[in-house]
Amino acid sequence: MNDKPLYNSRITASYIDYLRKKRPAVDISKLLQDAGISPYEVEDEGHWLTQKQVDDFNRALMAQTNDPTIPREAGRYMEFSPALTIIKQFIAGFITPANVYLKIKELAEYINRSSTFSVRKMGRNKVEIIVHLRDGMVERPYQCENRIGTFEAVAKFFSGSYPVIEHPECLHRGASQCRYIITWKEPSYIKWTSLRNWLTIIFVLTLAGSAFFITSWQLAALGASMTAVVLGFSFVILKLHNNDLSQKIDKNGNTANILLKQIGDNYNNALLVQQVTQAVSNVLDIDKLLPLIAEMLQKGLPFDRGMIMLANSERTRLVYSCGYGYEENVEGTLKNAYFHLDNPSSKGPFVRAFRTQTPILVNNIEDIVEEMSPRSRDFVASWGVNSFICVPIVFNGRSEGVLSVDNFHSKKELQQSQVNILMSIANQIAISLNNARIYHRLKESEERFRALSENSPDIIFTTDRNRSITYVNQTFREILGYSQEDILGKDLLGIAAEDTAVLLSGLFEELISIPNTARHYEGKLKTKDGKERLFNINMASNVELNSPGQILGVIGTLKDITEQRRLERQLNQASKMQALGGLAGGISHDFNNILQAITSYAEILRRRDELSGTDQKLIGNIQELAKRGKDLVNQLMIFSREAESNPTPLNLNDEIKRYHELLLGTFPKNIIIKLDLAAGLKKINADPAQIGQVIMNLAVNARDAMPSGGELTIETVNITSDEPIRSYLGDIDAGTYVMMRISDTGIGIEEKALEHIFEPFYTTKGVGKGTGIGLAVVHGIVKNHGGGIACHSKPGKGTTFEIYLPIFNGVGEDRNIEETIQTYPTKGHETILLVDDEPSLLETGESLLSFLGYNVLTASSGEEALEIVKKEGKEIDIVVMDLMMPGIGGLKALKGMRELFPELKAIIASGLMDAASSREIIKSGAAGFIKKPYLVEELNVKIREILGAPVQG
Repeated sequence: MNDKPLYNSRITASYIDYLRKKRPAVDISKLLQDAGISPYEVEDEGHWLTQKQVDDFNRALMAQTNDPTIPREAGRYMEFSPALTIIKQFIAGFITPANVYLKIKELAEYINRSSTFSVRKMGRNKVEIIVHLRDGMVERPYQCENRIGTFEAVAKFFSGSYPVIEHPECLHRGASQCRYIITWKEPSYIKWTSLRNWLTIIFVLTLAGSAFFITSWQLAALGASMTAVVLGFSFVILKLHNNDLSQKIDKNGNTANILLKQIGDNYNNALLVQQVTQAVSNVLDIDKLLPLIAEMLQKGLPFDRGMIMLANSERTRLVYSCGYGYEENVEGTLKNAYFHLDNPSSKGPFVRAFRTQTPILVNNIEDIVEEMSPRSRDFVASWGVNSFICVPIVFNGRSEGVLSVDNFHSKKELQQSQVNILMSIANQIAISLNNARIYHRLKESEERFRALSENSPDIIFTTDRNRSITYVNQTFREILGYSQEDILGKDLLGIAAEDTAVLLSGLFEELISIPNTARHYEGKLKTKDGKERLFNINMASNVELNSPGQILGVIGTLKDITEQRRLERQLNQASKMQALGGLAGGISHDFNNILQAITSYAEILRRRDELSGTDQKLIGNIQELAKRGKDLVNQLMIFSREAESNPTPLNLNDEIKRYHELLLGTFPKNIIIKLDLAAGLKKINADPAQIGQVIMNLAVNARDAMPSGGELTIETVNITSDEPIRSYLGDIDAGTYVMMRISDTGIGIEEKALEHIFEPFYTTKGVGKGTGIGLAVVHGIVKNHGGGIACHSKPGKGTTFEIYLPIFNGVGEDRNIEETIQTYPTKGHETILLVDDEPSLLETGESLLSFLGYNVLTASSGEEALEIVKKEGKEIDIVVMDLMMPGIGGLKALKGMRELFPELKAIIASGLMDAASSREIIKSGAAGFIKKPYLVEELNVKIREILGAPVQG
């Protein structure tokens, strides 16, 4: 119960009034400090102290005075204490002590919560008062003594003398209660009134008895004399009574004056607080708020000067913020002054008030100068003050600064009672500062949100509970094309695709029912021009901050993933094509070997003399099929990006004209072929054969899309773009390109199919009418040339392919369309080492080369070839070897041969030959290449080129 508020601060205040008047040597500041009681708590009539605080107060008092009579003396001083003015006014209204004692229960409740009082009247000037402690309460002997002194003060207030108080029972002597019998001295006019009344009775009885013995004249004279005596007594009684009433009226008047002054002061203080509150409540700009507060303080407070010092944002310094009444030079000094809050040794009054959140009243600076740091002393000297009040500015338990006032000019003494009004004003300052800071942070937050929102790459929106859009950021307009006027107040579902509208409707119902979030949904919204874009949708309930649980609507973000999905599809396509390309490359190698063997066997058969015409025709068919197989392998090689490319500067218009004649001769007559070729077309660096494949593949696709006839148009144009060009292969860099556009008026392509047309083996044609590899080959060729491709098509509206090829910026010779043909002898006599891991190729190659007159050695691996070279190297004129073989392989074997015989010449025969492999083989010393499958005549020409010497027939 030690921490329970039990005793009104008026009790302690009356102690302090007594000590100031009767015991001036007592250090009241230290007394309160030792008791843990703030001065403003004592001044606050509504404040209650705990048992521990009043015990500590008495203990500190005894430590200073060692006088146990002080509690009773302080109780007696109630008659004079300003702290108990209201109580005295209450007492004075009862006229007599008896009436006051009978109302002691009501009076006690005003200042004491630990005890209950009961009163019994025992006579006209005698009462019995019994005090019981409430359950769980304790009380000290000094409190009983103080109570006795208070009882004495009541009687003395009326009679001028202390009453007689008997105390037969006491809590501190083992009794269960404290019992007091109080007898007080009656006013003198009461005794005179009693004497007069007795004399009147005696005179009446005397007159009645004398009537039988004396004459009427004698009886009249006697009656007149007695009446004169009674009247004399009455006059004296009236005078005494009037004197007594006059004294009481004087006391009541003084008390009333004090009370009226107190009421007036309280009213003025309350009015000042109200004025300050009203003046600053609507000011939310701190830069305007502080000067306004200073102005209000100057007008309303009875102090010469005042200032506010606030903690900086890091709360490491206490700095001057505003003030009034200071001369310019003094205020300049104050503006440059500050106090360390982060220094534990700082102990100046401002820092102490800030840290302890307690006010400080100093009436003589010399009393605390020893406690201050040199910096604080310098500040006080520049401040030029001898006395001041400093109160903390506190909001929600957090110190924000201090308010200080002084009477530098008037030298008026500062009062403890003035602390309360300053604390109230400081509290209003704290509230206003907090409101201004909250508003400032809110504005900053709004600005940050607006900046983030308006610069966000994603759409940010809010709606009300009816789904009406209340806010959208600038990105909304940039992506969807709607202005603020177009969209605000509209239902978001109105611009959603049909299936997305169903999704959003369900999400809205959930989010406005219970605070929640909805993340990572996908849906389509319509742009202002009617197109659909795909979005990642995230939404959350928009909850009222001041009313948790009240949902205002929905807040959400829309991330445009249309392009992302397109790129993902391209990446998936690229991954598929890479995987299939690797597979195609491997198949091509094996297939080339098979075609080489078929071709060679067919040649061997053709060279037999006994073949009939039918046999020759059949062999020719085999060779023709092998050639078609070779062409198919070439397409697979292009698709796998492993085909050997021979780029050369060329004019695309020339290539188109070459194939135009072929198209005219092979296409149906109901298809009209138009050319629209740009004059001055820039050259490109490209492989003519591969460019021809692009033209033919796209033209054949166009022919198949127009079974009933139509128009095929091939256009060329120079294109220069400052922005990246969108392509199915991914955006290509800004720059100058030659664009070839091939358009048809055919059946067109469904939108869903457009996403897959470049995938290998995907076709929209019927079964048996297409392999699905043509556009994949086009894709590979264009990509190998660093270009881009786009396709535009709608069902029934035809199809357009746009091919972008980078222009040629180097120097080179144009391709000569006419091929130079050299003739070589068909026979030879040199020794050839033929190396291949395919037995059939060794068998056919040995037979054919031997037929041409060459001496042929064979090896089935690189290791075997090295062994033969070690033995027969000087006799070997040239090596013809495959590149891809088990074991050490062809490349390593060739290096080993060249180390043994640096002059040894070699021809690499392979169906796979990319640029990197070519460079590596050249480093290894290869003299030439021949592509499988080849005819023996082609190989013989390559051998004669390298050996460089024709053979005599």
